[in-house]
Amino acid sequence: MELEWRQTVKEKAAKVPVKQVSRVSAGLFFKVCRYLLLLGVSYLMLYPVLNNIVYTFSNPYDLLDGNVVWIPRNPTFMNIVNVLDYFKYVDHLKVTLSASVISTGLSLIVCPMIGYGLARYRFKGNGLVFALVILTIIVPVQTAQVPLYLEYQAFDFFGIGTLIGKITGKPLTVNLLNTNWVYWLPAMFGVGLRSGVYIFLFRQYFKGMPKDLEDAGKVDGCTRFGVYLRLILPNVKPVFVTVFLLSMIFYWNDTVISGMLITSTDELPLATYVDMLINLGGGAYTTGLRHELETMAEGRAAMLLVVAPLMILFIVCQKFFVESMDRSGIKG
Repeated sequence: MELEWRQTVKEKAAKVPVKQVSRVSAGLFFKVCRYLLLLGVSYLMLYPVLNNIVYTFSNPYDLLDGNVVWIPRNPTFMNIVNVLDYFKYVDHLKVTLSASVISTGLSLIVCPMIGYGLARYRFKGNGLVFALVILTIIVPVQTAQVPLYLEYQAFDFFGIGTLIGKITGKPLTVNLLNTNWVYWLPAMFGVGLRSGVYIFLFRQYFKGMPKDLEDAGKVDGCTRFGVYLRLILPNVKPVFVTVFLLSMIFYWNDTVISGMLITSTDELPLATYVDMLINLGGGAYTTGLRHELETMAEGRAAMLLVVAPLMILFIVCQKFFVESMDRSGIKG
């Protein structure tokens, strides 16, 4: 029986074509190479985060020990406790949430309206307006640093305060520096941080939608705004998710606007404040300067705590974000 079984196995193996075996081997080889490549790229992208995690929970003795690479021998939470104290983490987190959440909400209201108008309505200067929107993406905000500073230092309500000043002799102005209005006001009018990108995404999505949907709504008696509110917006959820995540990330990580228009350290967003204390070595951080290695570990802990809310947000919204990117056709 054993001889017959071995003979049967040899006969079946002999019947398998050589080309089929080579094809399977080639497919397996490329699959292994692909997974190795993805593993290497993932490691390169995750290495800074993993390195910060190791430093965050390490004490100076672990950092001096050459045998400790990834797992601290004496893990500690003192670095996080010190960061919450020296970096005033909670206070600046509130400032960051106020600026990011409200600005993102305003962008989600204004940008789809502008994108819908550019996609569906033909008016004189339509192309020029869209070109100006693209220009806001290309031209960096640093080019308007001085005019922005002067405008927010003596904000005259778009010229109304100056007209009142011609009558009363004293212009009506307010100082918006060191307030979150430097974020909210531009977002309210569609020129906030990366608003041009959001308008472009909405415009392209609206252009791909069939006009029959709007015609059906008008036949049923909907006004133009009713068609937009009841029929158009419910069908652009993928872009809303994408814009929400992108806007939160851009506002959260912004150090340009706050560096130009926020001069009070108490009103600085979290990312700008931590960057200032670590790189410039100023403020409360150096007044309590301790061991160099402790300082390094606390700086890594501070950077980890800055990105931690964004990481949690992405983990929660990952499914919706991937689906929105796939349905909206956004690449890159």
